[in-house]
Amino acid sequence: MKQEKTNNSFPVDYHIHTMLCNHAEGGMESYVKKAVSAGFKEICFLDHLTLGEPGNRLSMIPEEVPFYFQAVSHIKNRYRETISIKAGLEIDFNPGYVDLFKSISDSFSFDVIGAALHFPAGIDVVSRKSGWSNGENETDLIYGLYLEHLDKMLDYDYFDVVCHLDLVKKFGRMPSGSFEKDLDHIVGKIAKKNIAVEVNTSGYDYPAKEAFPSFYILKKCRKAGVGITIGSDAHDPESIGRHYEKALPLIRSAGYEHYCVFTERERSEVPMPNIECRARYTGTSDFEVRAALSENIKDNI
Repeated sequence: MKQEKTNNSFPVDYHIHTMLCNHAEGGMESYVKKAVSAGFKEICFLDHLTLGEPGNRLSMIPEEVPFYFQAVSHIKNRYRETISIKAGLEIDFNPGYVDLFKSISDSFSFDVIGAALHFPAGIDVVSRKSGWSNGENETDLIYGLYLEHLDKMLDYDYFDVVCHLDLVKKFGRMPSGSFEKDLDHIVGKIAKKNIAVEVNTSGYDYPAKEAFPSFYILKKCRKAGVGITIGSDAHDPESIGRHYEKALPLIRSAGYEHYCVFTERERSEVPMPNIECRARYTGTSDFEVRAALSENIKDNI
């Protein structure tokens, strides 16, 4: 079944990259123009800051952060009458650099800092050319390692949002066990620290074929009172707002009525717009389809 959105309006995209990360296309202004033409009211540049191997070649370096911040500030001012533009960082967790992360974050008036985990214990779980994407490594072992490092990341307080919480599933590899207790512990820790979780729609473009996090985890987050941001993880202008028509109805089905926005690290909540959907589903995992349909049935009993 195919799912179609009949209301195209959703105002924010809180995860957009720039050429400074060395693997994105298009200048900042091209992203802004695309967002404006698509009807967005607010976007956030959330570019990579990855320190140490592997991955640091696909990121700006610390010395480029001042230029990045100034560039976002310049375009923010230029388009201030047209669209709200926020400045942020997606910082890749590496326990050896936490003090530097905090120093950089505190040196500029960033609106939001996201924390991400792409390389647990130095293992690449994000790149198409990685061993993980090509079937190497034992699946349950890597899932356990990923969750262990996610837990360690949550011991720190330099960030406001957890990006693509279950990124490890990107290439469609699923564990034999549920890791239920680990997930409950992590979601509980996020709730206790009062940080938000990003709903990242880029997962639909990969073998996972669903958003990060899954509907299952998103329901846990909602039950625990965890707030959300929403972003496309755009690495080119055309990807802004991608797959929102698939993810937004599931966000509502999970029980969310608000999403989070940030200004100079201060969080506020905004009501979700009404999203009207036709009951046809595609491009969504079987689990998400069953879950969404179940919620729709319950809502109409």
